[in-house]
Amino acid sequence: MGAVVELLKILGEGLRSVAPVIGILLVFQLIIFREPLQNWREISIGLGLTALGLVIFMKGLDIGLTPLGEQAAAALAQRGSLILVILFGLTLGYGATLAEPALQVLADRVENATAGALGRTLFIQTVAVGVSLGIAVGASRIVLGIETTPFIIPALALALTLTFFAPERYTGLAFDAALATTGPVTVPLAIALGAGLATALDRGDILIYGFGLVAFAALGPVLCVLLLGIILGEPS
Repeated sequence: MGAVVELLKILGEGLRSVAPVIGILLVFQLIIFREPLQNWREISIGLGLTALGLVIFMKGLDIGLTPLGEQAAAALAQRGSLILVILFGLTLGYGATLAEPALQVLADRVENATAGALGRTLFIQTVAVGVSLGIAVGASRIVLGIETTPFIIPALALALTLTFFAPERYTGLAFDAALATTGPVTVPLAIALGAGLATALDRGDILIYGFGLVAFAALGPVLCVLLLGIILGEPS
Protein backbone atom coordinates (compact mmCIF):
# COMPACT_ATOMS: atom_id res chain seq x y z
CA MET A 1 0.00 0.00 0.00
CA GLY A 2 2.82 2.36 0.87
CA ALA A 3 4.45 1.75 -2.51
CA VAL A 4 1.19 2.59 -4.30
CA VAL A 5 0.81 5.83 -2.33
CA GLU A 6 4.40 6.80 -3.12
CA LEU A 7 3.88 6.05 -6.81
CA LEU A 8 0.73 8.18 -6.89
CA LYS A 9 2.60 10.98 -5.13
CA ILE A 10 5.40 10.86 -7.70
CA LEU A 11 2.89 10.82 -10.55
CA GLY A 12 1.10 13.82 -9.03
CA GLU A 13 4.35 15.77 -8.86
CA GLY A 14 5.02 15.01 -12.50
CA LEU A 15 1.52 16.01 -13.57
CA ARG A 16 1.89 19.34 -11.77
CA SER A 17 5.12 19.94 -13.67
CA VAL A 18 3.62 19.35 -17.11
CA ALA A 19 0.10 20.62 -16.33
CA PRO A 20 0.71 24.18 -17.66
CA VAL A 21 1.91 22.90 -21.03
CA ILE A 22 -0.90 20.37 -21.27
CA GLY A 23 -3.44 23.03 -20.32
CA ILE A 24 -2.21 25.44 -23.00
CA LEU A 25 -2.32 22.76 -25.71
CA LEU A 26 -5.82 21.65 -24.70
CA VAL A 27 -7.14 25.21 -24.62
CA PHE A 28 -5.88 25.91 -28.11
CA GLN A 29 -6.97 22.54 -29.50
CA LEU A 30 -10.47 22.36 -27.99
CA ILE A 31 -11.49 26.00 -27.50
CA ILE A 32 -9.58 28.15 -29.97
CA PHE A 33 -9.09 25.69 -32.84
CA ARG A 34 -12.32 23.79 -31.96
CA GLU A 35 -10.80 20.50 -33.07
CA PRO A 36 -11.46 17.21 -31.23
CA LEU A 37 -8.62 15.16 -29.84
CA GLN A 38 -7.69 12.19 -31.97
CA ASN A 39 -6.59 9.02 -30.16
CA TRP A 40 -7.31 10.62 -26.81
CA ARG A 41 -6.75 7.35 -24.94
CA GLU A 42 -3.22 6.99 -26.30
CA ILE A 43 -2.56 10.67 -25.62
CA SER A 44 -3.71 10.30 -22.02
CA ILE A 45 -1.48 7.30 -21.47
CA GLY A 46 1.43 9.10 -23.05
CA LEU A 47 0.96 12.17 -20.85
CA GLY A 48 0.89 9.98 -17.77
CA LEU A 49 4.10 8.23 -18.81
CA THR A 50 5.69 11.60 -19.55
CA ALA A 51 4.86 12.90 -16.09
CA LEU A 52 6.08 9.74 -14.39
CA GLY A 53 9.27 9.61 -16.44
CA LEU A 54 9.99 13.28 -15.77
CA VAL A 55 9.77 12.87 -12.01
CA ILE A 56 11.82 9.66 -11.99
CA PHE A 57 14.47 11.37 -14.11
CA MET A 58 14.62 14.41 -11.82
CA LYS A 59 14.83 12.19 -8.73
CA GLY A 60 17.65 10.29 -10.40
CA LEU A 61 19.52 13.53 -11.02
CA ASP A 62 19.13 14.59 -7.40
CA ILE A 63 20.37 11.35 -5.86
CA GLY A 64 22.76 10.12 -8.54
CA LEU A 65 24.13 12.27 -11.33
CA THR A 66 24.47 15.59 -9.49
CA PRO A 67 26.24 14.16 -6.40
CA LEU A 68 28.55 12.17 -8.68
CA GLY A 69 29.47 15.33 -10.56
CA GLU A 70 30.14 17.21 -7.34
CA GLN A 71 32.34 14.42 -6.01
CA ALA A 72 34.31 14.34 -9.26
CA ALA A 73 34.78 18.11 -9.07
CA ALA A 74 36.05 17.86 -5.49
CA ALA A 75 38.49 15.12 -6.50
CA LEU A 76 39.73 17.27 -9.39
CA ALA A 77 40.29 20.20 -7.06
CA GLN A 78 42.33 18.04 -4.71
CA ARG A 79 44.62 16.99 -7.56
CA GLY A 80 45.32 20.65 -8.33
CA SER A 81 46.18 19.91 -11.97
CA LEU A 82 44.93 22.35 -14.61
CA ILE A 83 45.70 19.83 -17.36
CA LEU A 84 43.58 17.20 -15.62
CA VAL A 85 40.72 19.68 -15.25
CA ILE A 86 40.90 20.51 -18.97
CA LEU A 87 40.98 16.83 -19.90
CA PHE A 88 38.03 16.08 -17.63
CA GLY A 89 36.06 19.03 -19.03
CA LEU A 90 36.70 17.91 -22.60
CA THR A 91 35.65 14.34 -21.86
CA LEU A 92 32.61 15.29 -19.78
CA GLY A 93 31.33 17.80 -22.32
CA TYR A 94 31.76 15.41 -25.23
CA GLY A 95 30.09 12.47 -23.50
CA ALA A 96 27.21 14.52 -22.09
CA THR A 97 26.45 15.99 -25.52
CA LEU A 98 26.19 12.59 -27.15
CA ALA A 99 23.64 11.62 -24.48
CA GLU A 100 21.36 14.63 -25.08
CA PRO A 101 18.09 13.39 -26.66
CA ALA A 102 17.16 16.81 -28.06
CA LEU A 103 20.38 16.93 -30.08
CA GLN A 104 19.59 13.56 -31.65
CA VAL A 105 16.20 14.86 -32.79
CA LEU A 106 17.71 18.08 -34.14
CA ALA A 107 20.43 16.18 -36.00
CA ASP A 108 17.84 13.97 -37.72
CA ARG A 109 15.84 17.01 -38.83
CA VAL A 110 18.96 18.75 -40.12
CA GLU A 111 20.00 15.73 -42.18
CA ASN A 112 16.52 15.40 -43.66
CA ALA A 113 16.20 19.13 -44.37
CA THR A 114 19.53 19.24 -46.20
CA ALA A 115 18.97 15.91 -48.00
CA GLY A 116 22.12 14.55 -46.39
CA ALA A 117 24.35 17.50 -47.34
CA LEU A 118 24.93 18.10 -43.63
CA GLY A 119 25.04 14.62 -42.20
CA ARG A 120 23.76 13.63 -38.80
CA THR A 121 27.11 12.34 -37.56
CA LEU A 122 29.08 15.40 -38.67
CA PHE A 123 26.59 17.73 -37.06
CA ILE A 124 26.54 15.84 -33.74
CA GLN A 125 30.32 15.58 -33.61
CA THR A 126 30.71 19.30 -34.33
CA VAL A 127 28.30 20.21 -31.55
CA ALA A 128 29.95 17.74 -29.15
CA VAL A 129 33.37 19.28 -29.80
CA GLY A 130 31.92 22.73 -29.14
CA VAL A 131 30.41 21.70 -25.81
CA SER A 132 33.57 19.91 -24.70
CA LEU A 133 35.71 22.95 -25.50
CA GLY A 134 33.25 25.25 -23.74
CA ILE A 135 33.18 23.23 -20.54
CA ALA A 136 36.97 22.82 -20.58
CA VAL A 137 37.48 26.58 -20.89
CA GLY A 138 34.83 27.30 -18.26
CA ALA A 139 36.33 24.84 -15.79
CA SER A 140 39.82 26.22 -16.39
CA ARG A 141 38.52 29.70 -15.62
CA ILE A 142 37.34 28.51 -12.20
CA VAL A 143 40.68 26.87 -11.44
CA LEU A 144 42.56 30.03 -12.44
CA GLY A 145 40.18 32.21 -10.42
CA ILE A 146 39.09 34.39 -13.35
CA GLU A 147 35.60 35.89 -13.53
CA THR A 148 33.17 35.04 -16.33
CA THR A 149 32.98 38.41 -18.10
CA PRO A 150 36.49 38.44 -19.63
CA PHE A 151 35.64 35.19 -21.41
CA ILE A 152 31.97 35.66 -22.26
CA ILE A 153 32.22 39.08 -23.94
CA PRO A 154 34.95 38.08 -26.45
CA ALA A 155 33.14 34.80 -27.18
CA LEU A 156 29.88 36.62 -27.88
CA ALA A 157 31.70 39.15 -30.06
CA LEU A 158 33.34 36.31 -32.01
CA ALA A 159 30.00 34.56 -32.47
CA LEU A 160 28.43 37.78 -33.72
CA THR A 161 31.31 38.31 -36.15
CA LEU A 162 31.08 34.78 -37.51
CA THR A 163 27.39 35.22 -38.31
CA PHE A 164 28.40 37.71 -41.01
CA PHE A 165 30.58 35.11 -42.74
CA ALA A 166 28.62 31.90 -42.20
CA PRO A 167 25.74 31.00 -44.54
CA GLU A 168 22.41 32.30 -43.25
CA ARG A 169 20.98 28.83 -42.74
CA TYR A 170 23.79 27.98 -40.35
CA THR A 171 23.09 30.96 -38.08
CA GLY A 172 19.76 29.73 -36.77
CA LEU A 173 21.07 26.17 -36.70
CA ALA A 174 24.04 27.19 -34.55
CA PHE A 175 21.88 28.78 -31.88
CA ASP A 176 19.38 25.91 -31.98
CA ALA A 177 22.27 23.52 -31.45
CA ALA A 178 23.31 25.48 -28.37
CA LEU A 179 19.85 25.13 -26.86
CA ALA A 180 19.60 21.45 -27.79
CA THR A 181 22.81 20.67 -25.93
CA THR A 182 21.90 22.52 -22.75
CA GLY A 183 19.42 19.85 -21.77
CA PRO A 184 18.70 17.46 -18.89
CA VAL A 185 22.12 15.77 -19.05
CA THR A 186 24.59 18.57 -19.72
CA VAL A 187 23.10 21.25 -17.46
CA PRO A 188 23.11 19.29 -14.15
CA LEU A 189 26.63 18.03 -14.81
CA ALA A 190 27.92 21.48 -15.74
CA ILE A 191 26.36 23.07 -12.66
CA ALA A 192 27.68 20.31 -10.40
CA LEU A 193 31.18 20.63 -11.87
CA GLY A 194 31.27 24.41 -11.62
CA ALA A 195 29.85 24.66 -8.11
CA GLY A 196 31.95 21.71 -6.93
CA LEU A 197 35.20 23.19 -8.23
CA ALA A 198 34.46 26.65 -6.83
CA THR A 199 33.56 25.22 -3.43
CA ALA A 200 36.50 22.83 -3.22
CA LEU A 201 38.96 25.55 -4.31
CA ASP A 202 37.38 28.08 -1.94
CA ARG A 203 36.86 30.69 -4.63
CA GLY A 204 34.64 32.80 -2.40
CA ASP A 205 31.46 33.94 -4.14
CA ILE A 206 30.02 30.79 -5.73
CA LEU A 207 27.64 32.84 -7.89
CA ILE A 208 30.64 34.51 -9.55
CA TYR A 209 33.00 31.58 -9.92
CA GLY A 210 30.78 28.51 -9.61
CA PHE A 211 28.25 29.36 -12.32
CA GLY A 212 28.68 30.10 -16.00
CA LEU A 213 29.66 26.65 -17.28
CA VAL A 214 26.26 26.24 -18.94
CA ALA A 215 26.87 29.47 -20.87
CA PHE A 216 30.27 28.19 -21.99
CA ALA A 217 28.67 24.88 -22.97
CA ALA A 218 26.15 26.79 -25.09
CA LEU A 219 28.62 29.19 -26.74
CA GLY A 220 30.95 26.40 -27.82
CA PRO A 221 28.46 24.79 -30.25
CA VAL A 222 27.47 28.20 -31.64
CA LEU A 223 31.07 28.96 -32.60
CA CYS A 224 31.79 25.48 -33.94
CA VAL A 225 28.63 25.23 -36.06
CA LEU A 226 29.24 28.70 -37.52
CA LEU A 227 32.82 27.72 -38.37
CA LEU A 228 31.50 24.52 -39.95
CA GLY A 229 29.15 26.61 -42.07
CA ILE A 230 32.02 28.82 -43.23
CA ILE A 231 34.05 25.73 -44.18
CA LEU A 232 31.27 23.79 -45.92
CA GLY A 233 29.29 26.66 -47.41
CA GLU A 234 25.54 26.79 -47.98
CA PRO A 235 23.87 23.35 -47.52
CA SER A 236 21.85 22.30 -50.53
